[in-house]
Amino acid sequence: METTTSAVATLVQSSNTLFILMGAIMVLAMHAGFAFLEVGTVRHKNQVNALVKIMTDFGFSCLAYFFAVSYTHLTLPTNREV
Repeated sequence: METTTSAVATLVQSSNTLFILMGAIMVLAMHAGFAFLEVGTVRHKNQVNALVKIMTDFGFSCLAYFFAVSYTHLTLPTNREV
């Protein structure tokens, strides 16, 4: 019974991690779509400025996400009960 509980706990933790990572990948991939949208709506002379703004936003988003994830993984107990 103990191994079944341990296996279920591992499966739940793994599926939660996969869900969070897939959501983050989709959100971070949306930056490319926003870049194409914004570059297509501004004049040619302003395209570099728009891309720099989007890349800066992407960088801050990545840093914020990875700090949040690393903080969460460092502070959560590793052996949670299901």
